[in-house]
Amino acid sequence: MRVLSSPHRNFWVLLVATVKRWLVLKTSIAAVLARNHEGKILGACTYPSQDIVNAFVAEARACERALSFALEMGFQCLQLEGDSLSIIKKLKSKMEDRSVLRPIIQSIHILLRQFEKAVYLFVPRTVNRAAHTLALEGRRCQLPCFWTEEAPNSVRKMAAEDWRVWNQDR
Repeated sequence: MRVLSSPHRNFWVLLVATVKRWLVLKTSIAAVLARNHEGKILGACTYPSQDIVNAFVAEARACERALSFALEMGFQCLQLEGDSLSIIKKLKSKMEDRSVLRPIIQSIHILLRQFEKAVYLFVPRTVNRAAHTLALEGRRCQLPCFWTEEAPNSVRKMAAEDWRVWNQDR
């Protein structure tokens, strides 16, 4: 998932959130990567979770974590992009969610009220590889990890490649 945002009114930042799941261990890592409109990394974080049995719950939680991270960073205008089409559709829907995701979707909508603007877009995994690389880094740590204005080297390299591909596709 990506989110564009900034503490400045007309300045957007790209925040990417995704999940890596390990079915046998029933664990997942939510990874959040914040970039500005030029692709510069503004921050990153990973959140491990235990007893995850549903991929949709893991993806929705990653979105929730991304918004919490955006609030902590002081972002105001968000473009939330993700590779989970079902979650993006649920966030865009005006209908009340009646699925197992309902409490998480409601929580996300409450978080969204704290932002000046929010837009949701689906993106293919081909431009979301840096967030998946960040999730692998998070798995090594096994604890929540945070980076401000940086990210691990492997993530920075993949973010540069993702940015190049993303800009070609536009």
